[in-house]
Amino acid sequence: MIERHQSITPRPLHPERRWEVFSSDPDFWRVGLYRPENIGPEGALELERHSCPELFVCLGGRAGLVLYDGFAETVVEFESGEELLVSGYHNGFIIDRGAFFLVVERTSFTTEYIDRKTRLSIRKVTTG
Repeated sequence: MIERHQSITPRPLHPERRWEVFSSDPDFWRVGLYRPENIGPEGALELERHSCPELFVCLGGRAGLVLYDGFAETVVEFESGEELLVSGYHNGFIIDRGAFFLVVERTSFTTEYIDRKTRLSIRKVTTG
């Protein structure tokens, strides 16, 4: 006999906040919805980098990421359904109203935030 430990009812993916985790396997991974607050890349004033890669899947319309690899900055625009594994500094923005990212990441990591213009470290935060 199979025991049911979790719901088998599908849930809609509608982000209500900037970031909300909706599923996880503790000590391994978590999945959340990221709704960028920036309208266009110029709104991203700081960038963040996790100590492990994150998978971004664009949904609900077009959105983008500002990426910085330590040498050069790149703006990447996504169509809904496109994905990218990100290991460098980044920040998101929306192009289409209603666009968001599904993000897969580890449950334990450190995030470093830097100022986008000066590239100076602002803070580090440990999660998990």
